[in-house]
Amino acid sequence: MTIRRRLLSAPSSAQRLLSTSAHTRYQHVLYLGDVLGYRAEQRFAPFPRAWVDAVGGAADVDHGVRWRCAAGGPNHALLAYTLLDVPLAVRSARRVSEDVVIPGKVGVEEEGQEGEVLEEAGGRKAASSWPSKVYSIGRNTHAQLGLGFASQEATRGMVTGDLSGSCGVSAVVAGGTFSIVITQEATTSNISVFGNDTLGQIGSSAAETSTTLDPYDVSTRLAGSDAPQLRLLPLPKRVEVGGGGWTVKSSAAGVDHTLLLLEREINGYAVQRVVSAGLNADGQLGVTPSGSASVPISPLLSRAFQSVPLALTPTPSGTAGDKIVSVVCGADTSYALTAASDVWVWGNSEYGQTLCGTHDRLAAPQRIANPLPAAYAAHSIHTPTVPRIKTLVGGGAFAGILDTQGRVWDVGHTAPFAESAHDDTLRPVTGLPSVERLFAGLEYLVATCADEVYVWGVLPRSVSRTPVHRPTRVHLNVPRTPRQVWLDQNLRAKRKQREEGDGEKGGRVSVQAAACTRDHVLLVLDDGVGPDVWAECVQPPADKGTDITL
Repeated sequence: MTIRRRLLSAPSSAQRLLSTSAHTRYQHVLYLGDVLGYRAEQRFAPFPRAWVDAVGGAADVDHGVRWRCAAGGPNHALLAYTLLDVPLAVRSARRVSEDVVIPGKVGVEEEGQEGEVLEEAGGRKAASSWPSKVYSIGRNTHAQLGLGFASQEATRGMVTGDLSGSCGVSAVVAGGTFSIVITQEATTSNISVFGNDTLGQIGSSAAETSTTLDPYDVSTRLAGSDAPQLRLLPLPKRVEVGGGGWTVKSSAAGVDHTLLLLEREINGYAVQRVVSAGLNADGQLGVTPSGSASVPISPLLSRAFQSVPLALTPTPSGTAGDKIVSVVCGADTSYALTAASDVWVWGNSEYGQTLCGTHDRLAAPQRIANPLPAAYAAHSIHTPTVPRIKTLVGGGAFAGILDTQGRVWDVGHTAPFAESAHDDTLRPVTGLPSVERLFAGLEYLVATCADEVYVWGVLPRSVSRTPVHRPTRVHLNVPRTPRQVWLDQNLRAKRKQREEGDGEKGGRVSVQAAACTRDHVLLVLDDGVGPDVWAECVQPPADKGTDITL
């Protein structure tokens, strides 16, 4: 409790000002909590470049990388990056022995100003291209890090295997003990899966289940053996879903199931499908036939992706219509959010987290009309416009909503979030500013507003050993690039840079992505100005002297 009060105490008005640099830009990766036991941080700290260098990423960082997306499961996290089209200027001897050549491009580097990303004519930022890579970190008990092996110890590395796609990685998904990487081609998506598929979580197999009389026995077995087996995929495996030609618009994973939102264009119309795979003990796959919802539910699992029977109507291309915009997973609950802020729900509803009352399970999808107008009225909150759902997130036994007014709501088993448990209706989360982004771990929520980050719930134990009942701000400093630190120590070079009009101006900080695990929180920040490149790529010039040597 003492640690929480000292490090996570609610800020006074004087403390609310974030200490940031006036001259920062670029992307920054920060972490809170315990990462592999190296160090536990109770405030957001910079993710060291050394952690990427140590797994073979040094040449990539020297070349220049842009973080694309992040995802966190209960025990591991994934961070995807793409190499810049044009490398940063040569600054270190390391590049001599570790040249980076983008496949399909000639490995010739052009001269440019140190510390800047070269741009196309007209000042446009050069679009990123293949190759994209995925950095994985955390527990690897079921080979969920994609490193080619499973291990009892937590570790880190680069996902090994073919993650090709002309448009790079578009999404990463971290489930209970499995992972999914989605890369994008011009009109289709590639789906690569790895980790635990014992219960069909990643839909990589159509293997038959046991033929025993036990309806709960869904174990995989080797030919001629009665011994149940784990099915682990230590390396990425390409999975075809829906016969090909589909683009993955949204993806999500629970503890033991996966949802994908697929879309393709047919004769000027956008056609959508939601598919699911994995365990179905609580109806979270949404594929249970009518009359088969009694225990044991049928099917108890699906080892291949199946279509969820939702009443979806093709919409004219380029229009929102009644399209689904995202799919979301709680631990054993599933959601599909529509453009009209209606929500399809199915799966576990023991705590009312489906907004459809308290039930043991919802075996078939139910459509819930936009719940926000009723919630605003119930709490006497007046608004000139109809509130809509901006973001829907799922936790272990709760759901969170960020609406278009910047308010956060929760529903379900939220006892760790407040002095008393909530019911099965939406309740507003108080003590927050106007929120821009909302993220969820299995047992906690993270809300961000520009350069402010708030957390509450059952946080990683290295941050707090007791539940944090109210949103509490965690202080952070936007780091400076290694080049900026060097300029601060070399005033002549800094003065010359200013005289040449190359001074860096601060921008508005925003959170681009987050990965929320039981051990730590990872954030990808954009400090608002300049090219999208990881700050750690911007090194001081290797061939320039310092003020001391001068």
